[in-house]
Amino acid sequence: MEKNFSEQDSLKLINEMISQARNNFQKGSTNSSIFCGYVVAATAFANFILIHTMKDPNRSFWIWLAMIPMMIISGIISRKHDRHSTVKTHIDKIVSSIWNAFAISIGIFLISIYSTAHAINSGYLGILITPVILTMMGAAQYATSVACRFKPYLYGALIFWGGALLCVGCYLIKEFSLQFIILGLCAILGLSIPGHIANKKAGGNV
Repeated sequence: MEKNFSEQDSLKLINEMISQARNNFQKGSTNSSIFCGYVVAATAFANFILIHTMKDPNRSFWIWLAMIPMMIISGIISRKHDRHSTVKTHIDKIVSSIWNAFAISIGIFLISIYSTAHAINSGYLGILITPVILTMMGAAQYATSVACRFKPYLYGALIFWGGALLCVGCYLIKEFSLQFIILGLCAILGLSIPGHIANKKAGGNV
């Protein structure tokens, strides 16, 4: 005879799934976000320096090709974690899907921006890249914070959204290069530091 599944049982199951997902997400999976945060920050700061030191500032943007090996290494880190992770829950899949959707959206957005810029023969659309990416990162981090009930990710989302607004402010005062300083700081404060906090909490729960 089947046992009735009460509302309390349902809530208990959901809480257990969230707890397990948060534990899974903290134990090692944040190494990928820590790594990406520092690489993005280093690249952004280097871009800022190159803009002010190169004879042709437009060539400084080629440094963002560093994102290709970063994504490959990040994928390796994530796969290594997946092989050693504990029981996967539905919430784990949701969090993974959130960031997969973010990566796909970034790719489509960049293709759209560069294709349109080429079609109209103008590079001005490039100023949209940083604030839009920061906005999308904020959305992904916010959804992760809700799924895992982990406040540092929520604070990270607020940092990304605030950074996007600051970038718009920089454009208004014609200081376009400052967007890279903002991006670098947001990457550290919104990705790397929450990742360190998650790892520390996971270590304390072992």
